[in-house]
Amino acid sequence: MNFCNKNFFVKSLLIAFVQLFALTHTFAQQAGTVTLTGKVTDEKTGKPLPFANVFVNNSTIGTNADENGNYKLANLAIGNLEMAVSFLGYETVKQTLRFEQPGVKTVLFKLKEGMELQGVTVYARKNKRREKNLKIITRELLGNSKFSKQCKIMNPQVLRISEDDDGHLGAQTTKPLIIENYALGYRIHQDLDDFDYFSGKVYYGGSTRFELLVPKDNVQKKQWRENQKVAYQGSLKHLIASMVSDSLQEQGFKVYQVIPDSMRMFKSVRSTNGLNMLSNHVHNRIEAVRGMRLVRPGELETERLVVSMTQLEVFNMNKRGRSPYSDMGYAYTQITLPQGYMVVTPQGWVVMPMGFEIAGDLGNDRFSSLLPADWKRDE
Repeated sequence: MNFCNKNFFVKSLLIAFVQLFALTHTFAQQAGTVTLTGKVTDEKTGKPLPFANVFVNNSTIGTNADENGNYKLANLAIGNLEMAVSFLGYETVKQTLRFEQPGVKTVLFKLKEGMELQGVTVYARKNKRREKNLKIITRELLGNSKFSKQCKIMNPQVLRISEDDDGHLGAQTTKPLIIENYALGYRIHQDLDDFDYFSGKVYYGGSTRFELLVPKDNVQKKQWRENQKVAYQGSLKHLIASMVSDSLQEQGFKVYQVIPDSMRMFKSVRSTNGLNMLSNHVHNRIEAVRGMRLVRPGELETERLVVSMTQLEVFNMNKRGRSPYSDMGYAYTQITLPQGYMVVTPQGWVVMPMGFEIAGDLGNDRFSSLLPADWKRDE
């Protein structure tokens, strides 16, 4: 009898300990995150905007307001987040928030009604000129990656396509453009604030919300995950995460930093038999750098600073491509930080871009190979 009671006591004690641990662990997780609450209203009238979309830009993190315009978004990490709020017929609002302490934060979002395009020629939906331009816009948005053919714009009718007299092709959306990516498993909702295509170069901006597609079976689910890993390899997210972990070379990157003019030994770079050789630039115009040279701690544990006052030249050694150097035939990218730094997470999420400029291979990323900012690689 005593032995049985002793076992029962020990078992009860273990159960209580497990429950206490689980409760403490849950509390610790909640204590280290932010819960964002608030209301979405019309800027002029103050009336609530029911079921408005409230989301972290470029991510899968989001929610819908209720019928009274109230929203709640839990388990957000401390640090910087760019929030976006959209509602049909209204201009999408983007706002960068910074959370330095965990807890419940209240933010009110006020939206203004959308404005019509002015000063441009807008083509009708069935116009042949529109169809030609739509093909260009589709190509530039989806890109030409191995996954492009598995991507489709589901509602091209929401595009307001225009042409300027100087040859610029422009576009905006009257409501979010929906792109379904059946290579990576995402439905993308893109508010296209601006699109400009001219002389083979494209610029576009807006807010992006990722939604997870439901796989038809485990085979498709596994394939999506494998494709996502492929898309991650050599991406900007991969590059930044490699900088933070000081594993650039191991991850297949070579990064060179331009030496300031005042510190150069020679003002010009010689050529070899008329060829522009990378080897002639190293230790003269550029210097190889490790991630630890570029990354600084942020104010919070969840953030890092990528710092460079001069341009970075990046090579993806796992991908053949064009570069300015005859002895370096790998995918080439130039990165410029106008403010001298940008704020990122250790996982490679750019949370404060500070106007950074990217040109070359990594500047060609499009929606067919784009991963949400909160995507996590296997540890």
